[in-house]
Amino acid sequence: MANFKYTVANKDGKKLSGTVEAPDEKIAREELNNLGFSILSLKETTEQVKLASHLTKFVFEAYDKSSKFVTGTIPAISKDQALTKLKNQYNLNINAIWEEGANQETIGKAKNANLIKKEALNIGTPQKTDQKQQEIIEKEKENKFFKEKIDYTLKQVKNLLTTLNESLDPNQKAEINKKMDKLLRIKYSKNHDYILETAKDLLNFIEEQGKSLQEKGLQSQRLQLRMKTKSLLSELNKDSNEKSFSESIVAKIDNWQNTHQRKNSAIIRGINGIFNKIKDLFTTEPEVKIVKEQIKTYNKQTWELIQLYFKEPTPEYKKKVKTAISTVWKARKAAKIKLKEVKKHLKEKKALNNPKDENLLSDIITEINSFTGWLLALYIPYYFIALYITSKDFGISEIPEAFYIYESHIFKYVLVTLFLLHATTALKVNFFKKNLVADICLPIIFFFSTVVALLNF
Repeated sequence: MANFKYTVANKDGKKLSGTVEAPDEKIAREELNNLGFSILSLKETTEQVKLASHLTKFVFEAYDKSSKFVTGTIPAISKDQALTKLKNQYNLNINAIWEEGANQETIGKAKNANLIKKEALNIGTPQKTDQKQQEIIEKEKENKFFKEKIDYTLKQVKNLLTTLNESLDPNQKAEINKKMDKLLRIKYSKNHDYILETAKDLLNFIEEQGKSLQEKGLQSQRLQLRMKTKSLLSELNKDSNEKSFSESIVAKIDNWQNTHQRKNSAIIRGINGIFNKIKDLFTTEPEVKIVKEQIKTYNKQTWELIQLYFKEPTPEYKKKVKTAISTVWKARKAAKIKLKEVKKHLKEKKALNNPKDENLLSDIITEINSFTGWLLALYIPYYFIALYITSKDFGISEIPEAFYIYESHIFKYVLVTLFLLHATTALKVNFFKKNLVADICLPIIFFFSTVVALLNF
């Protein structure tokens, strides 16, 4: 095992120095990154680590924020100070701690002390366990999103430098490469705020180089540099938790369904059925989302170019900006056409994947419409015939009770309900056969109109 001397920054930006034992530099770097540190420097050292006379080395076993097991040593005046440092500076949950060189009995007692409560170790009730696992999944998704964002920024900056290679001075390129190297060094750290500030510093510095390009008369290159850096800064500021209106609705429905997933009553199943229909309405397929993001980017670029057009006084530069606006607008138009094609393809794919379900539902609604139609065709004439016979004098001595059916409240309620059900299914079958909005709205309209009719009949 080799010793590596390190200087890192924790999540609060505080610098920490020390040594870590590891087989190689890669493992040492991973261990420090897993603890949430931004590595400022790390190098192997052959120097014997000397411990101050007033300090004692403690061995510890702990769990980090993602419940990963961690073990190591830390020098401190006392066990309490060691625990405080590990908790506040290293953000660890300590399970056991003992002095280095202690006998097996002491080590066994320390391990059996179990300093972490069961809840912190994810051994609580199933509900708490599920919640903890969900938090870990969300954290992993956030880390993945952040890493992809930084990788994308580095890739785009590299492409930009390749394009503008001849336009930039050697000193400018050297300083940009220096800032890129720093970002590459710390990009695997869990200190996201520090990484983000470093990435923004890189992009702001690149944008400042546009002044020198303007002085050289390279207006086209300056425009390209400015637009690219603004676009990348906008991408950096995106949050993984940032949701659109549709995504917020879907997230709330998912949250409700997760909360009530253990309940299996008829009411819950019915509500879930309605919510699933609403989710289908508001869920955006990944392919559609990508194209919509492109259109959103083109809209933003167009607005920024329009602002540049009115800010720049040079006619030559205005002409270049105008050309850029035209190019972006054509790209936006192509993205709009692509969006229509993607939606059409997904609709056809969905129809192919679920033909039986769609046909079954359609057949049921058609049958209900046909059945209610026949019932109305029978009951409505009977209603008016009975009303006519009982209201006119035909010389009949005794009219059967069956002809006074219009006086029955139950008959009236059934007749109104049948009429509204027939009207609703007729609208669905004849006008909204494959309309998801109608699938949600028509049952709601039928329910409320039936209630209003029955209450006021």
